[in-house]
Amino acid sequence: MAHPRHSAALLLMGLLVLSGCSQDPGPEQLAKAEGHYQELINQNVAPHDPAWTAVVAEFEAIPKDSKSRPEADKRLAALKSAREKLPPRPLARPGATGPGASEVDAKRAACENLAKKMGEAKTDVTRDMLRKVLQRCQADVVQAEANSHPPGENGADLH
Repeated sequence: MAHPRHSAALLLMGLLVLSGCSQDPGPEQLAKAEGHYQELINQNVAPHDPAWTAVVAEFEAIPKDSKSRPEADKRLAALKSAREKLPPRPLARPGATGPGASEVDAKRAACENLAKKMGEAKTDVTRDMLRKVLQRCQADVVQAEANSHPPGENGADLH
């Protein structure tokens, strides 16, 4: 027969072990991953930067049975979408002229595609990432427009 003190101690230890096992680590892991995610967003880190790999791993480490897993899955889907490779640019055709043949036209078309993707994005996270890429694209268009001159406009062709 066990002593009442031993029975109470065993019961107390059992309760402590069980209460520790039922603790869901997901919310804490999600908060940590969200913090790292927000840091990279604030630093304007490109979606293909290796720094995102660690953040993806943090979201994936959240247990499948955690109540935080659905939110982690949303972030993972957004990151995956933002990290997808854009289709390659069409090959240049030597001697091509007309609308769409210049570098500026090609950049405008790329920005237009990004804007469409941003409009089709299903999550705010994806939209935010695409918005940042679109802003860079638009800045590139402005730069390309500033550097492109019709023949004879730059003064070098004048005698």
